[in-house]
Amino acid sequence: MKNLLFYAVLAAVAMTVIASACTTQNKIEKLGRHYVGTLPAADGPGILYDLTLTPTLDDSTTGHYVLSMTYREAEQGRDMRFDSKGHWVLLRGIPGDSTALFYRLVETADRPDTTDFLDLGDSVMLLGAGLQRPLSPLNYVLERVAE
Repeated sequence: MKNLLFYAVLAAVAMTVIASACTTQNKIEKLGRHYVGTLPAADGPGILYDLTLTPTLDDSTTGHYVLSMTYREAEQGRDMRFDSKGHWVLLRGIPGDSTALFYRLVETADRPDTTDFLDLGDSVMLLGAGLQRPLSPLNYVLERVAE
């Protein structure tokens, strides 16, 4: 009987620890995801992307985003920064991979622009027209950074 009581208490403690860890992870996910990286530019040293995805409070598949793109040495050797904000939705399926998840960013503007990023877990990859992965061997990945 003592052994049974011991194992019951041990199981209760383990369940409490697991529930606490899950709650902490959920709180972290609700705060959002932050990604940064320098992607190739047509005629410059690159574009620094800084992307923050914040989910809505009741759903982890939609939310708001803020994107800052800094074109390195764009205007007479000076950097030029462009900011974008709007909403995002997490969707499934790209050409060649029906299970892939990607974020569709829709800018809040008079003429909204749409940008798609493939979810790679701890990073995201900028997708091209038609949700195509980049054909270039250049890096189109933004890495997730800790908040």
